[in-house]
Amino acid sequence: MTKLWSIARNTFVQTIRQPMFGLIVLATFVILMLILPLSGWTMDPNAAHHDSDQRMLLAMGVSMLLWSGMLISAFSASGALSREIEDRTALTVISKPVSRATFVLGKFAGVALAVTVAYYLCTLVFLMIVRHGVVSTGSDPYDWPVIILGNSALAAVILMALAGNYLFGWTFTSTAVTAGVILLSLAGGVIGFIGKGWIMVPFGTEISPQLLIGVAITFLAVLIFTSVAVASSTRLSQIPTILICLGLLVLGYCHQFIFQREGNVALTVLGWLVPNLRLFDVQDPLIRERTIPLDYLGKAAAYAAMYSGGALALAVALFQRRSLEAASASESLPSAVSLLSWLGRAGSILLGIGTVVVVLSGPEYRTATALAWAGAALVAAVGGWVVWSCFARGLKWSYWVAQFVFILTTLGGAAAAFGMKLAQGLDLSVPTAVAVAAVSGVIVLVLSLPKTRHHFDSPASTSSIGPA
Repeated sequence: MTKLWSIARNTFVQTIRQPMFGLIVLATFVILMLILPLSGWTMDPNAAHHDSDQRMLLAMGVSMLLWSGMLISAFSASGALSREIEDRTALTVISKPVSRATFVLGKFAGVALAVTVAYYLCTLVFLMIVRHGVVSTGSDPYDWPVIILGNSALAAVILMALAGNYLFGWTFTSTAVTAGVILLSLAGGVIGFIGKGWIMVPFGTEISPQLLIGVAITFLAVLIFTSVAVASSTRLSQIPTILICLGLLVLGYCHQFIFQREGNVALTVLGWLVPNLRLFDVQDPLIRERTIPLDYLGKAAAYAAMYSGGALALAVALFQRRSLEAASASESLPSAVSLLSWLGRAGSILLGIGTVVVVLSGPEYRTATALAWAGAALVAAVGGWVVWSCFARGLKWSYWVAQFVFILTTLGGAAAAFGMKLAQGLDLSVPTAVAVAAVSGVIVLVLSLPKTRHHFDSPASTSSIGPA
């Protein structure tokens, strides 16, 4: 436990020092503040505009907390594990009497603690914004205690971080996080006792206990993303880790539509691999003002603990056989090539999974014609994975395949933008065609850059060990 705690503490400190950590937290603050005026444009004919605006604020705010937590988890886990593996820092730690399981669990504990701190700060800002409420009309009063105390605390945090960095050489991000936990907590505590008219009120009068339960349930979903990000980072770099978390977010919210079909055992088994994030969706009860029982919070916590435990077990198993001495191709891999290769592989995986899900969805998709198309799609998915894996390794032929495909896509998008019909049943609108041509053209230009071409001309890239 001493070794695990030491690894967790060091991981936590290094994580909150990362500029990306502070940038995502600050961006979440700004977006939460922007949600406040945006929520004043609801047009629900069945409710008073004040009520509908406030419910929109709750829904958008909780969603932002989930997205922010997911991104912080992915970036933090990849920085704590995959980057240390590439920099050989992990090899130094493992060479000491520290088991690989202890190393992985310590990394998860440190990242989870950093994510908890970030989520706590974002939650404080969100609760202040909820307490202020949406100003739907010009006659609605402003909540001056929230405006003055909240903004003063945020300004003091930034000033303290700047002064500490300039005068004492403290890391700006970690200083801002530490000061933010203290000052924003004090500001939130004082605001809890002061009403809008600067009068004393019972603590937390404007904040519903149901909202606090909803925020806690959303945090459990963030912990699931943290465990998945740690498991992905044992083998993959930052970009694929983020893509995996994004994919799980989409599949998790569509869980009941994709995997929960009566009598379909195959889809049910596949659904066990994907977290059912609908269990953590509190937008509907918050919008409809329904009660969230405490026992549901306990069930959600048990589900999150079991899924996270499974993800961490997978992380330990993957890390046990990870070679820490072998050179990684990603060290010399251009960022644009890495991004393209992982986007291509992610698209191949989604094509394969989507094809399997469609075939298993019902007997109407198992006709001879449908199965032929499904087989072709699976072949395309496997072929795409092979091409993009070779692309990441720097094989010359994969470069020319990618260049040829995107040149054709650029020309096809440009032709469709001018009203030319590409194929039977393939009619693109002008905005879509312009977007396809523009994106494909940018990719062609990136592939034509000297730095990108040099990666495919280097003999070392073709003999690198393992995928990037």
